[in-house]
Amino acid sequence: MTLPSILADLVEWIEAHGTTVDLLKWAVVGIVAWALGVFRFLKAKLKRPKLEIEALTSRCIWQELGVVDETDHNARVIFLIEAGINNPTTDPMVVRDFTLKVRRLKRWLVRNHVLNAVTLPSRVRHNIGDITRLLKNWFSNFAEGPDTLTLGARIEPRDCQSGFLLFVSVSWGYMRPHIKNGAVPVKLYARLTTGETLVARSNIVLMDDHAAFEAMVPGVLAHVENRSTWNIIRAQA
Repeated sequence: MTLPSILADLVEWIEAHGTTVDLLKWAVVGIVAWALGVFRFLKAKLKRPKLEIEALTSRCIWQELGVVDETDHNARVIFLIEAGINNPTTDPMVVRDFTLKVRRLKRWLVRNHVLNAVTLPSRVRHNIGDITRLLKNWFSNFAEGPDTLTLGARIEPRDCQSGFLLFVSVSWGYMRPHIKNGAVPVKLYARLTTGETLVARSNIVLMDDHAAFEAMVPGVLAHVENRSTWNIIRAQA
């Protein structure tokens, strides 16, 4: 049987079974549409909110405190973290809080407490010559700058927000932060009202110039002298 004869027989069969062919055609169209719909649904579900640490703008400084609460060799490390959350979903999301876990000198057989964010003393800023640009921060309100610079807990669908947070660690001994290549390894957590927790990792560059750090957040050095801003880490094995 040659190819032309096969094609001729196929044409005759299609002409004789028009109704069946139409049903098969629409069945195929339906299956393809269903498969595409399932693919789009799964793609949307796999798109989850993402937490990021902006490593280029996040910084920390180290201060030796000496004796605190009858323990010597305490270190106070002040972290200024720019945290960004991307919400690619079609639902709004609400952030309950942010916490920071700092890598310590001893990682095994010790309980490493997370740091809670504390209120900034002023808006974070970027200075270039005589020009000052005020930057966004999470939750804290200030008189300087428009209210849009303060980020709230709610993040709208398909939106991304990024702002600064302040964490202060005071610890001694093996619980002092670990420094690796001039930076402190950290994990940032964002807890959502849905019960989900977003996690981001980064190495926060350690600044030696405390005056430059103060210029980024005016009043921060005096602000952290208040013990109410401290996350005091004491547990040791």
